[in-house]
Amino acid sequence: MKPPKPNPSFVSRNLVTIVMVPTIIAAHLGWNAMQNNRSLVQEHEQIDLPVVTFAKFVWRKINGAEETATKKE
Repeated sequence: MKPPKPNPSFVSRNLVTIVMVPTIIAAHLGWNAMQNNRSLVQEHEQIDLPVVTFAKFVWRKINGAEETATKKE
């Protein structure tokens, strides 16, 4: 008779989530920091997060609205 396999630990079961969630949060914070740094991006050049821009694009396509610039409104 084989000994029973130990249950995998929380970390080994959720490793991808443990790594990806902080990575996504850091990417969003980094994007925001870069967009708010006036030596890198002037106010008239500032755009939304890429996820927000894509969501607006999809929403306009679904609703049949004409495409507009991706700058903050």
